[in-house]
Amino acid sequence: MDDELDLAEAAHYILGERPELDEQQVWAVLRELGEPPAASSNELALHLLEGTCPGVPPRVAQRILGEWRAYASLAREPDWDDED
Repeated sequence: MDDELDLAEAAHYILGERPELDEQQVWAVLRELGEPPAASSNELALHLLEGTCPGVPPRVAQRILGEWRAYASLAREPDWDDED
């Protein structure tokens, strides 16, 4: 699999897992960062988002980042069909 994650698929996954999130806020975070930050870089990412996406509250950004990491983890797993 390509290492680059599809942002549209990520947004679809995040909104499916957290339907209460605002789609525009999800897209703002995805576009700003481009890829999910490592968990160890979470505070830095939240600080960056605070300045560049002021319409996204830190608590919401934290939820988006958590679901984005979950999506990335799933997207990078080998497909069950490919394990023959």
